[in-house]
Amino acid sequence: MAKRGYCFNTSTIRNCGLSPIEEIQLAGQIGYDGIELWTAEIFRHLSGGGSLDDLRAALDSNGVQAVNLIAFFAWAEPDQLEREAALEEARVVFEMAAALNCQYVAAPPAGVREMSVPAADLAPRYADLQKATEDTGVLPLLEFWGGASTLGSLQDALDVLDALGDPDTRILADVFHMSKSPGSEALLSRLRGEQIGLFHVNDYPKADDPMSLNDSDRVYPGDGAAPIADIVRRLDAIGYAGMWSLELFNESYEANGAEHAARVGLEKTRRAFN
Repeated sequence: MAKRGYCFNTSTIRNCGLSPIEEIQLAGQIGYDGIELWTAEIFRHLSGGGSLDDLRAALDSNGVQAVNLIAFFAWAEPDQLEREAALEEARVVFEMAAALNCQYVAAPPAGVREMSVPAADLAPRYADLQKATEDTGVLPLLEFWGGASTLGSLQDALDVLDALGDPDTRILADVFHMSKSPGSEALLSRLRGEQIGLFHVNDYPKADDPMSLNDSDRVYPGDGAAPIADIVRRLDAIGYAGMWSLELFNESYEANGAEHAARVGLEKTRRAFN
């Protein structure tokens, strides 16, 4: 199998005070192949006088690929008017991604996390998102959030894929979010490798009740209880060839500085996911 690349989600150093350009420079310096930027930090960069052109130049000069943008437009919102407004917001984000030569934009269950929306209703709404953004050349990634009432598991994401009936739809999977649903690792075998656009890597402490874990509890890959070897084996078996993207929200790591957190994260990710 071809060597997979390593990606850096800037959530890992979100409290360290770096600008997006500094984050891109850091990712390239340490040896990451890709980066996931959050649209909130891009908008701050733009409002401060920066441009998408200088972000694109930083990506190119540092040899870092923009893999995915993190945004929270409510594409699944039941109210039609609110959903239409969300699709307009999505257009802005997807056009931003295109300007950065970014492959994907994450589409999690923003706005419906606390309500239960069946897959049969989600599928046409997701299809509307795909149609509204298809001319940008950027693909949405269907993302599940562990424990959410809607799209709260990998099984939920699979149900939406089945309802869509579109073989080109891709998902974003995450070790931490999979922990909320026992048996999620086995469900990976139901996918083809190309149906996973990106895989978020992290780890989590052993807990009697995984639902008690929060994003801030995430630890470096290999430092927790996640069945990482099984996950890698299953992803190898289905031919997943995308990047491993480190996504953490652990403030104790950030306290050691952005460079230390990013460097240790890459070392441990390479050790656990290779």
